[in-house]
Amino acid sequence: MNKLKRHILILGALIPAVTMSAAPAISIKASADSTVMLMGDRNLLHVSVDMPSDSPVQLLDFPVLAPGTEYIPFNGVDVVASDSSSVIENGRRKIDFTFTIQAFDPGTLTIPPFAALPSQSGDTAFSNIVTLKVLPVDVDSLETINPMESIVEPGSRWYDYIPGWLLWVLAAVAAVVAAFFCIKFFRKAKETVELRRNPPVPPYELAISRLNTLRSRNLAESGHEKEYYTELVDILRQYLEGRFGIYAMEMTSSQIVKALRSNPATRMTADEVRQVLSIADFVKFAKVRPLTDDNIKAFARASAFVEQTKPAPEPEAEAENAGENTPQTTPKTKN
Repeated sequence: MNKLKRHILILGALIPAVTMSAAPAISIKASADSTVMLMGDRNLLHVSVDMPSDSPVQLLDFPVLAPGTEYIPFNGVDVVASDSSSVIENGRRKIDFTFTIQAFDPGTLTIPPFAALPSQSGDTAFSNIVTLKVLPVDVDSLETINPMESIVEPGSRWYDYIPGWLLWVLAAVAAVVAAFFCIKFFRKAKETVELRRNPPVPPYELAISRLNTLRSRNLAESGHEKEYYTELVDILRQYLEGRFGIYAMEMTSSQIVKALRSNPATRMTADEVRQVLSIADFVKFAKVRPLTDDNIKAFARASAFVEQTKPAPEPEAEAENAGENTPQTTPKTKN
């Protein structure tokens, strides 16, 4: 009797284990909202996968649309949309797929089973087969079917004959021209601001200032005659360009003298500049060492030319200076 009880207890303990081992690890079910659909209409295909949550599986040939894909051909139907959801309960994961399908060929369609392969050891699970019947669209034979219209040439305008590349070229040219004028405008405005902020020094004042600076450097006395005459001639060239518009910076000595003799304002003083340029050419090109008296005379001639050709003061300025220098007298009153 005790032995029979022991066997009954062992059998009771084994029954749950056998039941759990007999339970399927993975199950798949497939169904459609309607097994009959009209050609071109949409239908929903549902696939449910039930599996252990700790044992991932591989779903085989599920028609899931990638982003940007319009449809996927799948066993006679077109999958135009797909969606899925996942839930974990009691140690099992349930994934529900919903596929929106369309069919354009009338007849009976058979969608084969969906399959899931366990990542670990185990048999592949398959779903049931889904059969769909696609009905053709009825065409009313009494309805008049008009033939297709012939090809009609659209109306054209003059700008339709302009090639597209020409428009791009014209746009590029317009952009370059606009950029050129913008740069020129802003550069001119900047120069105007700079001139207002730093007005240019008059040619006479600039020449006198440079002559005074040259005299204070004592270049000729220290043996730098070439540098001394180069600076002296450069002062005269810059003065001629600023004062009389003679582009002396680009002229030879003979061309400068000719230009001075052709100008009524400098004709009488052209020999002063000619003598300075002559001795400067001997020093710079013939490497002649001038005498101290020659250096003093060259500087004096250059200074005399600048002083003799300086612009005359304006009448208003002369009147103001005369008024300042004239002593004021108090008129006498008769007793």
